Amino acid sequence: MINILMSRSSALNQAWAYDELKQILKPKMKVVVLGFSFFNELTEEEYFSIYDKGTEYYEKIANNFLDYGIRDINWIYYYKTDHDEMVERINNADILYFPGGAPDLMMKRIIEKNILEELKAFKGIVIGSSAGAMIQLNKYHISPDNEYFKFEEKTGLGYIDEFFIEVHYRRRKKQKSSMRKMRKKYLKPIYTIPDDGMVIVNNGNIKTLNKAKKMYNKKGIIK
Repeated sequence: MINILMSRSSALNQAWAYDELKQILKPKMKVVVLGFSFFNELTEEEYFSIYDKGTEYYEKIANNFLDYGIRDINWIYYYKTDHDEMVERINNADILYFPGGAPDLMMKRIIEKNILEELKAFKGIVIGSSAGAMIQLNKYHISPDNEYFKFEEKTGLGYIDEFFIEVHYRRRKKQKSSMRKMRKKYLKPIYTIPDDGMVIVNNGNIKTLNKAKKMYNKKGIIK
């Protein structure tokens, strides 16, 4: 399995990431996007005004893969995509893409739609931005921000259990406090991922790109 963790989807298009990613992302690969990370409750009409083909958000995600020659992109929609079709798309995907948004609500909807086991069993390439990076971990934390007002610890998909991450890292006191809590409780490394950074886990080998870095190791703080 290969896991690509970032804070912004646009990181896929950056020069500092391209040389590394072109060794992983190939033109004939099939991408499946999980459209479950929206905040609050949306009507079906509101949902598709954001995620339907041709919308700004849809095209933004599709365009992230054009530099790698990938054009086979399908979505698992919260509305309309039935369970059997969700399972088929997961099983036939080379790449699963988890967008940013609300990580806890994305996990809730995964469980609601009964595709948790299929996602856990996936062995291909998993790409996630922000919330989509967070849920790839076995345990992840949410630092207080404009959407979440208190520290929270949650359970993710379990692809990664060796470390934790702090997405959108900007050296905020609340972020540092959250990392200290996770470090104290679990004694695991923590990687910070600013908007211009990325962490790639390739069959257990961890690589940081650009501004992403290991903030804590097993013995304590590095920088």
